[in-house]
Amino acid sequence: MQNPLQRLNKTDNDYVRYALLLASILLITFIIPKQAKFKYEFEQGKPWMHEDLVAPFSFAIQKNPTQVQREREQIRTNFKPFYKQNTKIEADRKRHFTSLINQLSASETDVSAEEKKYLLQRGTALLDEIYERGIIALDTNIRNRPKEYIITELRNNVAEDKQLQAYFTTSEARSAIITRANEDSTINKAWFIRTIIASLEPNIFYEQDLSEKKLNELLENVSPTRGMVRQNEKIITKGSIITTDRMQVLTSLKNDYEAKHGKSYLLFIGYLVLVASLFIMYAIHLEIFHHDILSSTRSMVLILINVLIFILLTAYIAKRQSVNVYLIPYTIIPIVLLAFFGLRIAFVTYFLVILLCGLVVPNPYEFVLVQTMAGFTAMLSMARIRYISQFFISALLIFMTYCLVYLGFSFIKSGLIRTVEWDIFIWFGGNFILTLLAYPLIYANEKIFGFLSDISLLELSDINNKLLKELFLRAPGTFQHSLQVANLAEAVIDRIGGNALLTRVGALYHDVGKLHNPEFFIENQKHSFNPHDNLTDLQSADMIIGHVTKGVETAQEYNLPKRVIEFIRTHHGTTRVEYFYKHYVQEHIDEDVDDTAFRYPGPKPSSKETAVVMIVDSVEAASRSLKEPDEKQIDNVVDKIIDSKIQDNQFDYATITINEINATRRILKKLVKSIYHIRIQYPAEAEKKKSTNKKTWVFKADNVRDFAWTSSRKFVWDAMPITVEGKKIMCMSFYGKEAYGVYRPFSTKAVAHTIKSYSKFTIPYPYPVAQSVEAANGMEYPMICFNY
Repeated sequence: MQNPLQRLNKTDNDYVRYALLLASILLITFIIPKQAKFKYEFEQGKPWMHEDLVAPFSFAIQKNPTQVQREREQIRTNFKPFYKQNTKIEADRKRHFTSLINQLSASETDVSAEEKKYLLQRGTALLDEIYERGIIALDTNIRNRPKEYIITELRNNVAEDKQLQAYFTTSEARSAIITRANEDSTINKAWFIRTIIASLEPNIFYEQDLSEKKLNELLENVSPTRGMVRQNEKIITKGSIITTDRMQVLTSLKNDYEAKHGKSYLLFIGYLVLVASLFIMYAIHLEIFHHDILSSTRSMVLILINVLIFILLTAYIAKRQSVNVYLIPYTIIPIVLLAFFGLRIAFVTYFLVILLCGLVVPNPYEFVLVQTMAGFTAMLSMARIRYISQFFISALLIFMTYCLVYLGFSFIKSGLIRTVEWDIFIWFGGNFILTLLAYPLIYANEKIFGFLSDISLLELSDINNKLLKELFLRAPGTFQHSLQVANLAEAVIDRIGGNALLTRVGALYHDVGKLHNPEFFIENQKHSFNPHDNLTDLQSADMIIGHVTKGVETAQEYNLPKRVIEFIRTHHGTTRVEYFYKHYVQEHIDEDVDDTAFRYPGPKPSSKETAVVMIVDSVEAASRSLKEPDEKQIDNVVDKIIDSKIQDNQFDYATITINEINATRRILKKLVKSIYHIRIQYPAEAEKKKSTNKKTWVFKADNVRDFAWTSSRKFVWDAMPITVEGKKIMCMSFYGKEAYGVYRPFSTKAVAHTIKSYSKFTIPYPYPVAQSVEAANGMEYPMICFNY
């Protein structure tokens, strides 16, 4: 069942698309925070580039957040926490001590009643002395404080500042008791000391509620302003450097101005005009350069959804201010759109989003420039995706761009490293992680909207794909032909401009219809038997033409994308099967032959890519049929094929220009000649008779025990140099000219690869030459090897 979003194009309508644009304009205007903008832009350390500025109204000079925070920290540092004496504890501890003394028997203390009475008085006096100074309870506020730390003590409703050293701690009170007992032998009794120490307990405690209340009052009383600027007072003159103090004054004026003019219906109109203007320019760009996208409802929905999502996120974060906008991975937009629509659409749409978000975020100039640089990095690093690892590399490069550009801005603003807000790099790190979501988002958009991305094309270009493997096994000649067409077509499109990856994939699958009855196509015929000998011309033509319709059916069976199937439909357009048509005409001279039965059903190519594949398919097949290809023959073949396509009006609907067709003509001639290695013309006479002339060859070889050589008038002699450990080695191959088309791409390269590999894993090749000769049997000698 087709996805509803994929059916959008069936109801393509200009009114629908323009309604989508209008709805987007209104929605964005409603959701973005509306705030009046101060008409002057300025930066600290830069000159004031505008006219002399006079205060339009009186306003307070606001301290910057750092100053306010510094003052608050100073208050917290200097704040004296409140402690209160609990007077009940002293009396309670004395009673406790008296009770313990009275409970002791004579046998336990070994003292008389008179001595016990004396010790009771001495103990009470010691407790009076201890509690007069006070025992402070150690809490988290003072536990690690120095003795000079000052607190505020409340005693009998009187507040008094004291240092911590004015009080005993519990351990210090115990030590004081022991010291007094050691100084007075009359009380230096173990049981007495134990009893009085057991009666000690802190009587000075932290007043948390009162302390927090007083601290909050002090913090709230920190003024966010410092002085006033009166109306009509000159603030700054043109050309003056914006110092730190002037920056605070200008920022204060800007904030007050935007607050005073924050609510007005003109604000809404202003934002509406700006948003509408940006969208109108965007629509005009699409109309001029990408009418196919503007005329596709499905494409417009995909683009507008991506635009709206990021603007909604920006507006939400700008209102909450709990998250930095640099966390939002804006570069996902060009990465996703690049996969479906190309570089230009990705850039223009991304710039539209950045400009719209610039209306919302603080420091719009910095924001737009930073995001523009990151966007350029994203598009350049993802312009030609070939590996999935590119997503990680691209995200890493984007992260580095953010960091470098932001650092540059920070240094320009203040020129000091200490003023850099290093916390923002954490947000850049989050942005890096979120940017990696581009890969699954491309896949999701592809499935939801039915588009074809480079990721899917890469998967389809893998020759281990199930359909291509079946083509290789059942129609190996067609498979080799398709590979050659893919290479040539990709090279052409790469130079004249277009989607090279789509062209390669389309070329790889253009002949999959030959899976059915492959023996009816010459490239798959292994023996002299030709099955067309048993068919009429009409039957043969129908068999040949049928590979297009069967190819479409096979592609649909394997769920190939529609854009790839389009190459299968159009690679022959509405051309004729010339061989069987001409043969039929010769057999029916007296008839007025209708060529309809000999023409492919079409349609004709509708894009530059399908047109190029049509040309390359015919050129590659025709050049294979040349028995002795030379430069002139190849030129004639390419010109004849392209001219016949033009005369047959096969490019009427293709988006390819005459200049691009002529460029294709030149590129193909050069490429096909390189395939067939057209460099040296061999005289035909040399092959027909022996030469009567004398030619002497001198061979010299060092460090050899035997030798061999070969010669033939029909040999193709090919060579290429390589370097092994600084020594130049000439790799050569000799083979019959009949094998030229097969051996040319591989033979000499195989020699070079062998020498390099064995030199790497065994010993360096010791000779200056390495030759491979096509022969009837095999044998190896120094510098020459006969292969069969």
